[in-house]
Amino acid sequence: MVREEWRKAVVDERGRVERIPYELCVLVALRDALRRREIWVPGANRWQNPEDDLPPDFEDNRDVHYDAIRQPQDPEKFIEALEKRLREALTRFDTALGLGTTGGVDIVKKHGKPWIKVSPLGKQEEPENLVALKAEIERRWGTIDLIDILKEAEFATGFTGEFTSVATREAVPKPVLRRRLLLVLFALGTNMGIKRVAVTGKHGESEAVFDHGR
Repeated sequence: MVREEWRKAVVDERGRVERIPYELCVLVALRDALRRREIWVPGANRWQNPEDDLPPDFEDNRDVHYDAIRQPQDPEKFIEALEKRLREALTRFDTALGLGTTGGVDIVKKHGKPWIKVSPLGKQEEPENLVALKAEIERRWGTIDLIDILKEAEFATGFTGEFTSVATREAVPKPVLRRRLLLVLFALGTNMGIKRVAVTGKHGESEAVFDHGR
């Protein structure tokens, strides 16, 4: 149940089990077992008994169903086919490495061990429908700044009121605090950064104030 890398967090120096880390190990093991379909949840859809996914007549017409998915009934033959595909793929990869035709894929070192590095794909062309949608939105409403959308969401829902201070009391007036929170959220959400938001715009707030608000 407890993985080797978790053991120091679960068992203390006197050999006693820490409850919370142990419960986390149980939850991780439960999640992994559910994903492998080793256990299932009665009444669930995605996590139901895998036997329920089979056709009702599966046992009586096993050969028909295996032919439909083009798979052998003998597990040894299934495993041999997978191993053959794996060997062929590794052989092609090895040949491509020697010829330098891997398209950016390479063998590198990571933490002192061999690692297959895959270069990111190039930028894809923007779909025609998305281009048309953006053009229509801009024609109807023009360009809308993200900060304005965030501000309107605050006016409609008042969500900044859900943020609580880590201090024992608040001395900043509510309207000022609301403005600072919106600007901080905008800085973090857009990856502009607090420093850049502090030096741009006509809000009259300093970087130190934003750091404190964050």
